[in-house]
Amino acid sequence: MTEIQDRDARLQNLLERRGEDLVRGLIEEFGRLHREVASLKRELTALSAYQAAHDRQLVIDAAVTKIFYMPRAVSIEADQNLRSQDGFYPLEHTSDGIPFRWTGPSPQFSFDLFVDRSSFVELRLDALNCIDFEVQGNIALLVDGESVPTHVEREDLRIGVTAVLPPRSGNETTNLVFVLPAALVPPGPEDTRALGLAFSRLRVAVRDALEAGIDASSADEIDEIGLGDSAAAE
Repeated sequence: MTEIQDRDARLQNLLERRGEDLVRGLIEEFGRLHREVASLKRELTALSAYQAAHDRQLVIDAAVTKIFYMPRAVSIEADQNLRSQDGFYPLEHTSDGIPFRWTGPSPQFSFDLFVDRSSFVELRLDALNCIDFEVQGNIALLVDGESVPTHVEREDLRIGVTAVLPPRSGNETTNLVFVLPAALVPPGPEDTRALGLAFSRLRVAVRDALEAGIDASSADEIDEIGLGDSAAAE
């Protein structure tokens, strides 16, 4: 018997009753309806709880996907929030308005960033100047504690440091530590700070991304999580 047939049969049964028998029948029917309503409420509550749990899981999954998405290109500029404990002085500007930060007072400065390391990664650091290139020009690089060869070039006053980061598995941050032979105090009484490089920009990108002409300054190629602790507020 279908649900509709069962309902019609119960209604017909009530119509045939009289007096107290009808009252008892109505009470039984109300009791049946009450139980059905209570059962429906429990099912709706369970369905609502499941939907809420499912929605929470979707949010968690999306967050996990975002957290572990590794950008293929990352660019760090001098006017971003670089920390003094990572070896950077406050932001300055040239007479032409170009932003830069002196590194110091330690001869070393560092970055922590997220970047795809599943294949070779190209690195380039640009600086506007240093105090004495003959003394400070031999710049070393440690990547996750391991020494990586660097190539340092100078054009006019500008300095460029390039390196290739070897592939690595995992989604951990990449730690970069640049080490200068010395941090020097400039001549004259105006500035008594020990200075390294006038840092302008760091660019890190997967090698095939560079070959494809990807611009690391593009918002499509730089994820906000690409910057690690080095980009935290001072």
